[in-house]
Amino acid sequence: MNTELSCASSFKADLSSIKAWTFQDSLFELYQYAPGPPEVLPKHSHDEYQFCLSFEAPGEYWYQGSRLPVPPTSLSLIHPGEIHAARDVEDRLSVATFRMLYVAPALLENVATTIAAHPAPLPFFASPIVLDPSLARQFLELHLATETAASTLEQESQLLSVLTQFILRHAEPLSPKPVKQAPLQVQRVREYLRENLSENVSLDRLAQITDLNPYYLHRVFCRAVGIPPHRYQTQLRIDRAKLLLAQGGSIADVAAAVGFADQSHLTRQFKSLVRFTPGSYVSR
Repeated sequence: MNTELSCASSFKADLSSIKAWTFQDSLFELYQYAPGPPEVLPKHSHDEYQFCLSFEAPGEYWYQGSRLPVPPTSLSLIHPGEIHAARDVEDRLSVATFRMLYVAPALLENVATTIAAHPAPLPFFASPIVLDPSLARQFLELHLATETAASTLEQESQLLSVLTQFILRHAEPLSPKPVKQAPLQVQRVREYLRENLSENVSLDRLAQITDLNPYYLHRVFCRAVGIPPHRYQTQLRIDRAKLLLAQGGSIADVAAAVGFADQSHLTRQFKSLVRFTPGSYVSR
């Protein structure tokens, strides 16, 4: 396949749209934003590696304490658990397209282990912005293969090839740089919120499981993670909701499954983080 690095579609220029689908537990998303003024995506994080191929409009990441330019046709990647934010840097004069891929850390670890022929740690990418035209084309081919009716073998091969090339070309060749570990109590809170996604958790309950004063826990969590516990819980719920919606779940069922009070509550929170409503988040 000789795919040009462009994004042709039947998208109507006066509307924004989003499409989502899954392949082997990896989540794929296609965002298309209509021309308009700059927008900002607030601080958040993901449990997965986030890969993105952007077209047309330049952007900017806030990541690891720095502002990083994201030029058109560049690839970017965010490590699991890293707080980041994104914004446009100028008016969108044409349709801006973003193709996203979220991959579980275990899959990246397996690929790295296969490459090294011995147990390997999670890949570490020193630069979150990747200017690699040939890899960008491979990434686009992967997206198109999983979005269309390509064979399972082709889709699997494309996915493994892209992840392998990311690691071979852009991962740290030596042991990964040490990542600052959050306090044990903060890690415990993150795990509890992840494992009890639908529970209406109180700050007192989190304080009980960490044996800390609620107000001190809140301050420590904000300092270590970058956002307060309630916002972290919301983003966990939204990430799970995206996956369930992409797999065909109804909005009402998904809202209940991830712990939102009702469908309208999910819709408000979903739109604040994703910039689209759950109804727009269409499965293949």
